[in-house]
Amino acid sequence: MNISDSATNLLSSLQTELGQWLHIPGWIVFPALIMLAAVIIDIALHFVLNRMERRLRDSPRRWDDPILHGLRLPLRWWVWATALMVSLGVVGEHFGIERLTTVLSRLGALITLLLVAWGGIRLFRRLEQRLVFPPGNCHAKPVDPTSASALTKIVGAVMIVTLLLIGLQILGVSMSSILAMGGFGGLVIGFAARDVIANFFGGMVVHLDKPFVVGDWIRSPERQIEGIVEDIGWRLTTVRTFAGPPLYVPNAWFSQISVETPTRMVSRRLWETISLRYQDIGAVENVARDIRNMLLKHEEIDQDELITVNFATFGQYSLDIIVYAFTHETDWQRFHEIKQGILLKIRDIIDERGAELAIPASRIYLPEGIEKGSFEKESAEKEESEKDRAEQDDSRNDSARRDDVESENVECQDAEYESEQRRTRQGASSRTARQSQEGNRRTAPGPSDTDGDGEGDA
Repeated sequence: MNISDSATNLLSSLQTELGQWLHIPGWIVFPALIMLAAVIIDIALHFVLNRMERRLRDSPRRWDDPILHGLRLPLRWWVWATALMVSLGVVGEHFGIERLTTVLSRLGALITLLLVAWGGIRLFRRLEQRLVFPPGNCHAKPVDPTSASALTKIVGAVMIVTLLLIGLQILGVSMSSILAMGGFGGLVIGFAARDVIANFFGGMVVHLDKPFVVGDWIRSPERQIEGIVEDIGWRLTTVRTFAGPPLYVPNAWFSQISVETPTRMVSRRLWETISLRYQDIGAVENVARDIRNMLLKHEEIDQDELITVNFATFGQYSLDIIVYAFTHETDWQRFHEIKQGILLKIRDIIDERGAELAIPASRIYLPEGIEKGSFEKESAEKEESEKDRAEQDDSRNDSARRDDVESENVECQDAEYESEQRRTRQGASSRTARQSQEGNRRTAPGPSDTDGDGEGDA
């Protein structure tokens, strides 16, 4: 007889005794008592575990508070699940459902695995917070968020895979079959999800090598990536761009591109070119020396780094002085404020030496024998002749426009005259027609001419 058989016999005898004592069927009384015991245990766990968790929050250790936080809710759910499974088993045994016991045992084991996974996730989340923000009376150093996230994610992934294999074994799948399927399935999945796997290992490399961490400013000219790192996941890294929208970068890219981390710089470079006029070639040396002395005395300039102020080259239209130094300040906004102050001081130095900044200019060389005044006179005469020519053109255009207007007026007058002549001819012809009609009416025979003997007047 094994342990399960002895436990079954004990429960059966206890059920029979309770039924005889209360005069109620045992298969009804026993499940009710089990659920009542679950209620009492759940209430006790609620008060006890909450009080313990409040006390352990002030503990100098990092581990006790996360462990209790991870077990508190899953343990209470496990009490209720166990009570429900046992009650259903008692009812099924009374009605003779033989397979119900086997199904409930497997279901209870799977529920236990799920509750363990839930408790593990809660434990690792709280532990990650404790690693980054240890208790006030804890002497251990805080861990950076990237390392804490990598540790909890790796341990959590191992736990989930282990519980998944145990669950498959509970369902009746043999480990040999799992390994055999895993070999072939791994090839298929690896080929189909190679990008996902590449991103997974890329994220692992980022977590281990730490080229950047959460909160760093990174940039990569190769992929036009620049912004603040907000999260490093197993597949994607979230970068908040300076324009505002987030940028989701696959982790596999970081093994193929070069990434700069300006946040980790210890100083910022000041590199400018100051251009003076060719007329100020005598002041170039003094200007360069004064700029160098100003930088050597400037409190924001890192004196341990290279400081270079030299006349560099003869430009196309200027004399170029190179200014090269580094500042202690690495903040972008503060650096530009310091740079502005330095450039304004350089302006003052140039003014003090009587020099000026160069601008693009053109110079005209005249042939020998031509004086500057005569050249200017010729150019002035040329401009005046061009103005006279332009005025003549304008006058010709105006006269042409006046001629066009006059011709249009003449044409209009001719048209009006022709229309008047046409109306005159039409009126004369109409009067002639009316006169001829009246003459005809007068010469036509009237009624008196045909009366009497038919003889008319001579």
